[in-house]
Amino acid sequence: MANVAKLLYSTVEECFLDNLEPDASPLKAARTKIRDHLRTEFAFLSKEIFGRIIAPKFFTQGSCAYKTLNEPAWPPEQQKDMDDGCYLPLSFVRGARPSQAAALFFEFVDNALRDLARREGWTHVGDKDTCVRLEIGVDSHVDVPLYAIPDAEFARLRDTVIAAQMEVNERARPDTWEALPSDAVLLAHRQEDWIESDPRKIHGWFLDAVELYSERLRRDCRYMKAWRDHHALDRYKVSSILLMACVFYAYEAIRGPFLPDREDERFLQVVERIPRMLSGKVENPSERDEDLNRIPVKHRETVARAVEKLASEMRQIVKHCTDEREAVDAMIAVLGKRVPDRTDLVSVTASAVAAVSATPKRQVEAPMVGRSSSG
Repeated sequence: MANVAKLLYSTVEECFLDNLEPDASPLKAARTKIRDHLRTEFAFLSKEIFGRIIAPKFFTQGSCAYKTLNEPAWPPEQQKDMDDGCYLPLSFVRGARPSQAAALFFEFVDNALRDLARREGWTHVGDKDTCVRLEIGVDSHVDVPLYAIPDAEFARLRDTVIAAQMEVNERARPDTWEALPSDAVLLAHRQEDWIESDPRKIHGWFLDAVELYSERLRRDCRYMKAWRDHHALDRYKVSSILLMACVFYAYEAIRGPFLPDREDERFLQVVERIPRMLSGKVENPSERDEDLNRIPVKHRETVARAVEKLASEMRQIVKHCTDEREAVDAMIAVLGKRVPDRTDLVSVTASAVAAVSATPKRQVEAPMVGRSSSG
């Protein structure tokens, strides 16, 4: 049996987690420029366009807020991203019909960020349903989702770090404000006008989950995301928030006192419980009526089999592997080349080595090989 825990995580040696750590400084610098530019644009033009001067507020969301952001495995196809929500008070956007208000909000931010992108040499992407995207490099982008929040809550908000689950359900709604909740946070949508979506709820859940289970929960989430990226399973809409919820539910099933202390054994137990979750609904832990499993039904078996393969490979390494070199090679095959190529970080139990040594070698007769010719 091979102990590969130090390949995954170590406080003193190079490890997989270290090699996942992203350089977030370009994202942070871009966020500052985006916020400053939008504040300036709103100060100069909001009264003319919206009939009232307003200063938007901003909140960093998603993986950067969760501290689960990884360096991409295969840039430029995969990119590290930052979600920075732009918030306006609900009364500010209610001056027109919902469809008009959403369209005007997007038009204003699109125009402002298109100018900024031109100045900075970035690429403006204006076809995302729930945000405005700026590609700031070959391996990174910033998304700016647009929110309307009740005025009383807007007044209490500070520019801080919260998290958002950006995917939305399709649903029809009359084009009137009366058809929308007056006490909810609304996310602007290019096709559906406004979607109820409060990013603070899922952020609160994840903070509570990490407090309950410690940083090991965050690490296992990052390992799962890195595995997904290495095998390019994002093409099946295997979202980060889906994997995070699955890891959390696996922890709940194992129960805290029984979570293994060893990094590799715990990760194996977590992974073993995930395939069955992916066959059906995966509840949002902060909104139980929301299904986080957006994997198309026709691809769910494919993704589940991939996780089963991950579990099988990790089981073979942890339970049966008796050679350090084989263990490292297998871990690299499973999780990618960011796993350190270091056999000195792997230990094999003496009993496992003894068992292999005690197994008598079998003599196998050489096979009869007939004459053959290529063709």
